[in-house]
Amino acid sequence: MVGKKICYALTEIFEKDKYSPEAENVANILAEFVGVEKLSVAFYEKSRDVYRILLSNFLPLQFKIPVSDIGDRNSLSKLSIQLKDGTIVEAHVEQLIHSSVETGDEKVGIILTNEIPKKMTNFAEVVDFLAYALWFIPSYEKSKSYLSKYRSLWMLTNLFESAKSKEELLEGFLKVISEIIESEITAVLSRTKEVNEEYDMMIYDSQNSQIICKKLNLSELPTETLRYFKGMEKIVYKPNGLSELFATKILSALIVPAENYWFVFANKRNTNIYLQTKSFDSMDLDLARDSVKRFLLAKGRIEFEKRLEEEVAKLRELRKLHESLIEDQKEQIKRMNAVHYISQAMRTMYSVKNVYKTLLLGLTSGRLLGYNRALLLTYDEQRDVLVGKIWLGPDTENVEEDWKKANLRAMRYADVVQYLREEAMTLEINNRLTQQIENKIFPYKAHPILEKCVLRKKIFVANERIVNTMGLEVADLVNLLGVKEFAVLPLVGREEVFGVVIVDNYYTKKPIKESDIDILKILSDSAGLAIETAQNYEELRNKTLSLERQKSLIEYLREFSESILQNMSSAIIVIDKEGKVTEWNKRAEVYFNRPKEQMTGVELRALGPEFEDIEEMAFQAMRIKEEITLSNYLIQVGGRERYYDVKITPFWDADKLMLRGVIITLDDVTERVNLEKERKKQEKLAALGEMAARVAHELRNPVSVLGGFIKRLEKNADNPEARERYINIIKDEILRLENIVNEILDFSREPRSLEFTYFNINKLINDVYILLEEKIREKNILFNFETDAEEITVYAEYSRMKQVIINLLQNAIEATPKDGKILVETRIKLDKIIVSIWNEGTPIDKETAEKLFTPFFTTKVHGTGLGLAICKKIVEDEHKGKIYHESTEDGNKFVVELPKPEMQSSNVE
Repeated sequence: MVGKKICYALTEIFEKDKYSPEAENVANILAEFVGVEKLSVAFYEKSRDVYRILLSNFLPLQFKIPVSDIGDRNSLSKLSIQLKDGTIVEAHVEQLIHSSVETGDEKVGIILTNEIPKKMTNFAEVVDFLAYALWFIPSYEKSKSYLSKYRSLWMLTNLFESAKSKEELLEGFLKVISEIIESEITAVLSRTKEVNEEYDMMIYDSQNSQIICKKLNLSELPTETLRYFKGMEKIVYKPNGLSELFATKILSALIVPAENYWFVFANKRNTNIYLQTKSFDSMDLDLARDSVKRFLLAKGRIEFEKRLEEEVAKLRELRKLHESLIEDQKEQIKRMNAVHYISQAMRTMYSVKNVYKTLLLGLTSGRLLGYNRALLLTYDEQRDVLVGKIWLGPDTENVEEDWKKANLRAMRYADVVQYLREEAMTLEINNRLTQQIENKIFPYKAHPILEKCVLRKKIFVANERIVNTMGLEVADLVNLLGVKEFAVLPLVGREEVFGVVIVDNYYTKKPIKESDIDILKILSDSAGLAIETAQNYEELRNKTLSLERQKSLIEYLREFSESILQNMSSAIIVIDKEGKVTEWNKRAEVYFNRPKEQMTGVELRALGPEFEDIEEMAFQAMRIKEEITLSNYLIQVGGRERYYDVKITPFWDADKLMLRGVIITLDDVTERVNLEKERKKQEKLAALGEMAARVAHELRNPVSVLGGFIKRLEKNADNPEARERYINIIKDEILRLENIVNEILDFSREPRSLEFTYFNINKLINDVYILLEEKIREKNILFNFETDAEEITVYAEYSRMKQVIINLLQNAIEATPKDGKILVETRIKLDKIIVSIWNEGTPIDKETAEKLFTPFFTTKVHGTGLGLAICKKIVEDEHKGKIYHESTEDGNKFVVELPKPEMQSSNVE
């Protein structure tokens, strides 16, 4: 019965934190039970190291006795106790010790009596019972309190499971943990990402149920405060530095660090149970530490879930993007296939017009690229502009119906390339759209879009923003197309641009994507090459036809030339630059009795020594690159003498750039030469007869004079004066006869061997002028001499040419009136040297001029008329030159033409 009352009283104290009304009655019962008058029971408060009076009829309740006052006293040793009012009370003390295997001996309290108990047996029982009760009941109540706190942790579990954000979790955690730990103030410091020393501080005031947030910089805190935020988790008592931080008195605090957080639990709240101390204990620290760890896990879960949600959202976006990309890839593959089909169809077209139509059809066909309209502008090189050609698109107002029909036509073909080929070749382009732009001129220079496409060869994609920025500069295209979104692609060959194509989606308003640019670029290059190929094919075809015609013509001309060559009456021999025969016509075979097969590839000199000279002159003709002519050239053929006119002509290629050899033309003039000889013989006989008559006439007069004067000399032989006079006259007549005979002999004798030399014709003329200078002065003649060069070399016999110049200049002096003029000129021409002597006087009439070079013709009173005939013989017969007369308005000119030295020497040789 006593034990129950003791347990009830102690339980009331420890469970409800209040002293039971039975505390004094229980003390009286215990005092009576052990045989004393006064008795008090005190509990050992370990945290304060004092004994607190719980049951008493002796000392005041809640009176505290320091452990140091008790010490290790023996059983029932006497102790003097001073009360608060100063009264001294004497008491006997018995320590209550609880022993266990786990903890060993443990002080749990003391019993105080005013005297030594009379009933020691009962006293011993009470001591054992109180020792156990004072150990068990506080432990049990504490365990109940701890169990209650642990049971309260389900609120954290619910919070951790329900919180959706870190902010919600943190705020809820402060509120819940504040109830579990029983702290008046619960705060958390979280480090900001920007500055390591700067923290966000959230404070929960449990008394006012208020959340306070503020910024905190640890570097600005005093050292006394800062030291609490270093090291591990801790329990602190009366932390003055924290009082300043929370602006209220802090009696005790729990500080738990975790990652970037510092959790602070300040001031233990009052509860309805007995507590040995009003501060936090180790269990509170364990609870706080475990709860913070769970908070971190929950925070990690939220962060993970958030990241997971973000990743899931990203995955969903990626899935959508992937699906979109797949669709785009499918579309791109479809469009690439379309480009392949269009390119393949264009490559099979050999007409540029069909290539254009295939391109436009591929751009606008719904089975292929599917643009609404495609406009073709071709480049006009002559005018340097773009010209409208074809505009393909719906031709009626019922666009859907047009597209439906076009798709039905396209679906009839299993082969897309075949569809493009056949549809392009039958496509009618004289539609309503084409009529608007056909042959319309589009200047591209200074146009911001067309210039870029034509000159820079770049694709241009226009949209409303770009078009609005360009303004009036592109108004022509915008007004024509009726849309502000279109693409312009150049048709580019290897070097040139053939035009541009403009595509748009006028009806569907479907935007032209960035991905379309790559497709259009490939198609642009492919179309340019196809157009270039078609142009080259057309050009090649035309050239082939032209070459075939030229080939036929050349074949005809070759056969015709061969026929002419073989049927010519002249022998044609062609030799190359090495002197080998490459052509030998039938007439040459007849002339020289050698077949063409035998002569081809053989050197010309193989025919004989006569051909050696011809071969040398052929090489000379190649050197001087001029024609050489030989007249009456003697060649021994089969032991017979044959005469040929030979012409050696340089043989050039078609462009007259490279010399391939020479062409030798030989005409058999043997009959002509023989006839000429016979004619000359007849002329000579006729001339001889005429000459005999003229000589007889010329000689008769001197002879008659000589006969008369000889008779007179005989009659006057004794007269010295008469004899001397007649003898002089006879001498003069004899000299005259001698001159006549000499001229006749000079004209009639056969050509003698001449000694040709190189000399300056200008010097010869100067020598003749000196010889006749006196006669020129006698008539006061103005003599002029003009020449192309100081030294003009000729190849001739000096004395014979001097005789010609003397004769001509003397005739000029005689024919020039007093105070008249004479002009002598020497000129260098391409193949000859010209010497002309002009004199002022009466022009010779045509009839007289024709007889000037006839022997014995003269207009003088004296003279034989052989002077000019002898000049003609010297120039033409001996030097292969030419002499002739020209009448002028106020005089007469005699001209002598001599071959150039190289020509003259070869002829002479």
